[in-house]
Amino acid sequence: MARLIRLEQGKQLAFLLEQPEEVLIEFCKLAIEYINAGVNDKKCTVAAKKLSTTYETVRGALEALVALLIDSTKLAIAEREFYAAIASLDSINEKQSEILWQFVISKRNLVDNVLRASCQDELYFRELEWRIEGRIASRRQRSQASPVIKMKFHLDKECVSEYREKLGASSPDRDTTESSKNSDRTRREVLAETDPIMLQHMIQVLEQALLDARTRRVRNYVKPTQS
Repeated sequence: MARLIRLEQGKQLAFLLEQPEEVLIEFCKLAIEYINAGVNDKKCTVAAKKLSTTYETVRGALEALVALLIDSTKLAIAEREFYAAIASLDSINEKQSEILWQFVISKRNLVDNVLRASCQDELYFRELEWRIEGRIASRRQRSQASPVIKMKFHLDKECVSEYREKLGASSPDRDTTESSKNSDRTRREVLAETDPIMLQHMIQVLEQALLDARTRRVRNYVKPTQS
């Protein structure tokens, strides 16, 4: 399993683990407010005074808790895996581990809904058009010119199967005019051009992304979003 808690995040959480359990519970409540309405500067300032620390320390610990909740939700992490992951935190005890797990599992649906809502405006790839352009010869250029690859990306806010679209377009009962208007509102075209070297680099990055998509970390994230 991929590392759940990063080094800097662990340092920020260490501050909370030094406090009484009641403080940890209050910070979990503040973390939920953070997700719903953003950081509450007034409450963070009051907490900093009560704990005799700085505002930056309190906010850092709060953001570390939020990150823990979001990452645990993305991974759809199981209870045993969660306990194993947070065991790397220094001086964490059994009661604190239980509080953090209850915090994560009780708000998993809330975070999942927030993540889904934030992805509603994402653009999906539909089609690609491309062509190669290059000057064959020129008296002004002594060196050989590199060809240019021009691309047009067809994107859409709606994730619709291309086969379903083609079958629907061939149906005589369908209002093609209305469908065309709806498509214009959701679709977008992006023009780009690059050289062969950069194109090769882009291909390598995409191939690596395909390999990463097969890892357990990605599968654990995709599975709950498809349910």
